[in-house]
Amino acid sequence: MKRTVFFTLLILFSLSIHGRNFLCTNRLEDFLKDVSLLTLGSLGNTSLAQEVGQYVGSVAKQDGYSYYLIGPLDTLSVDDNDYFYRVNKSPFITADIYEKFATGLGNAGIIPVFDGRGKIDTNLVSSLVTRKLTYPVLVEDEGKANLLRALGYKAVFIVEENGEYKFLNSIPVSLYWKIPVQNPEELRKKVLLNSIIYLGPGEVQIRKSFVTSGVVVFSDEEFVISEAKKALEKRTAPGRVPW
Repeated sequence: MKRTVFFTLLILFSLSIHGRNFLCTNRLEDFLKDVSLLTLGSLGNTSLAQEVGQYVGSVAKQDGYSYYLIGPLDTLSVDDNDYFYRVNKSPFITADIYEKFATGLGNAGIIPVFDGRGKIDTNLVSSLVTRKLTYPVLVEDEGKANLLRALGYKAVFIVEENGEYKFLNSIPVSLYWKIPVQNPEELRKKVLLNSIIYLGPGEVQIRKSFVTSGVVVFSDEEFVISEAKKALEKRTAPGRVPW
C-alpha cells in the first residue's frame, strides 16, 4: 500500500514540475496523414472516430504524455481561419464525434482536453454538459474559465504560463494503463474513404471546404481519388457534408 502511494505521488510530482510534458498538443494530422478534425466531422460511420482516438492515445501514451488536446469548443463556420481545426457546423454532431474520440483516448490511457481558447460555441458547450463530457479545458485565463463555469461547464482548467501548462484548480494525474500501438494505415484508409462527400455533378475537390458541387476528398492519394471518381459515377458517397 505504501509503495502504491509513493509511486502515485511520484507521478503527480513529475508531471507538476515538467509543465509541457503532460499535455500533447500535436494536431490530428500529425498522427494520421490527411486526417483532420474536419475529416472526422465528415464521416458517415462516426464510430471510426473512437478508433482514431484510440490510435492517437496509444501513440501519445508511448511518447510519455498523459493528456491530449482534442480540439476547440467551437463549431465550423465560413469565417473560421482554419477549417481543418473544426469538426462540423452542428454542435450536436461535433459533441458526438468528440465523445467517441474521447472514449478512444481513454481506452488508451490518455485524458482528453478541450481547447477553450478563442471563440466558443455555447450550444456545443451545452451539448457537452448534457453528455457529461466535462473534461479538462485549456483556456487563456481565469476569466474564460469563469465564463465556462457560468455556462454550466464545471471542470478542471489549464492555462499556459511562461511556456508551461499549469492547472488552475487541480494537479495533473495519470491513467495507469496503456495499449500497444497498432499500424495506422488500415485505419487511415478507412477514415479517408468513409469521409468522401458527394455534393452533386462536378469535379473531384481535394481538401476544399464550403464547396457546393462535385465530390470532396481529404487526400490526393490514388486510392482516394479512384473512389471519388466512382462516387461521381454512382452519385453517392459514404461521407456527410460538415458545412
